[in-house]
Amino acid sequence: MSPPGEQPGGENQEMISRRLLLALLGAGALTTGALARTPEARSGKLDEAVRGLVEGRSTPGIAVLILQEGRPVYSRIAGLREAGGTAPIGENDLFRFASMTKAATSVAAMILVEEGRLGLDEPVSRYLPAFASLRVRGLDGGEAPAERPPTIRELMTHTAGFSYNFINRPRVVDAYHEARVTDGLDQPDVTTAEAMRRLASAPLGYQPGTSWEYSLATDVLGAVIEGVTGGSLGAFVTERIAKPLRLESWTFNAPEATRSRFVPVTRPAQPTGTLGTGYVAVIATEGVPYPATRGTATLDPNRAFSPVAYHSGGAGMSGTLGDYARFAQMLLNEGELEGARVLRAETVRQMTANATGSLPTLRGPGWGFSLGFGVVTDPAAAKTGLPAGSYGWGGIYGTQFWIDPTNRVVGVVMTQTAVIGSGPVANAVREAFYAPD
Repeated sequence: MSPPGEQPGGENQEMISRRLLLALLGAGALTTGALARTPEARSGKLDEAVRGLVEGRSTPGIAVLILQEGRPVYSRIAGLREAGGTAPIGENDLFRFASMTKAATSVAAMILVEEGRLGLDEPVSRYLPAFASLRVRGLDGGEAPAERPPTIRELMTHTAGFSYNFINRPRVVDAYHEARVTDGLDQPDVTTAEAMRRLASAPLGYQPGTSWEYSLATDVLGAVIEGVTGGSLGAFVTERIAKPLRLESWTFNAPEATRSRFVPVTRPAQPTGTLGTGYVAVIATEGVPYPATRGTATLDPNRAFSPVAYHSGGAGMSGTLGDYARFAQMLLNEGELEGARVLRAETVRQMTANATGSLPTLRGPGWGFSLGFGVVTDPAAAKTGLPAGSYGWGGIYGTQFWIDPTNRVVGVVMTQTAVIGSGPVANAVREAFYAPD
């Protein structure tokens, strides 16, 4: 029996429309990949995973698109748009990308690096003077001056010393709360300048370059881009990434008229971080438990429609499944898609190589971090079927993408089930694609 809201088509399979298929075909020609299982076997495993996630009440609805050599090898849209609703999730629905925004902001920064307008080893304070005199809060709660400002490279690798409220770093999170630091997921009336002023007033968690912590560093990077270009981050992303790649859905401030196209947000009914606990709607600003750190993520799903919300480089963008897949295909193609070159090939290779050595990162053992992406360094330690050198990231609203250069694969999974959608839900789909017979 099909899960509620699945959209059958041909052999009861939920396939993307002819329009989206044709839009994606230009990305490359289909060739035989290195994956061991047959396409039919992979699709069966994936169908089983997707059905289980919806029928098991881990998420009300899920959209999946996997490309190999630029052509769709798996696409499914299953379940409902919202908790308690009857409308099926659709291929043209809009999703809040959350931290999948970081990849676009990182690409935007590297465009400026290529043009000589931004240097990876330049101090952030060259562009944002508020960060010239930072302090570092130690384990004893005492503070000392930062030995130097973070660099642009350290922003991109999350080794700059910043944090997130939901990461719940002891002593630092209290300072963030006192300064009303926003994670880019709430407070829709805050400007870029004010967001940066608040963050700069709070202490760092460690001396720049000495550790790794997932953080607001990419929001700072977005502010740097605005300082260099003299315009908004969204305007630069639109002009230099979205327009060349024909990504018509990408936006930082979605018009109110598009609200009906957005998939409503849910969160797990139980704050355990595990699958199958059910879900409830998140309608307004709400603190959602983040089990991995015992922190709280303050989510405001309505921020996406604010005309004045600052362009959070780490969490502020929205768009469709298909458009994000095109962006990811550009990266797999080392900077080019259908004749439009966004970055040089050597730049993409530089920004997708592990840049943090053996420093522990949010995804745990077997993962490193590059100039904007999590990178698989040891598949066995990471307990993943992804080959070494694969890279990608997810977003707290329930999204994830991966890029597998070995098998020439791009995968995008989208829900709007906060916290677990980007981890346990998307991971189950991703690993089903690589599961052995």
